[in-house]
Amino acid sequence: MKLHASGEGYLEAILVMHKRIDMVRSVDVARHIKEIDHQKRE
Repeated sequence: MKLHASGEGYLEAILVMHKRIDMVRSVDVARHIKEIDHQKRE
């Protein structure tokens, strides 16, 4: 199965967050991705 970069980033964000907290919500993933994107732009 081939993943696009956005799908890969989404799954990676879920994995990273799941290591910190047990339950990961889509809202939390969106915030995490937004933070990462903001850091890359700086």
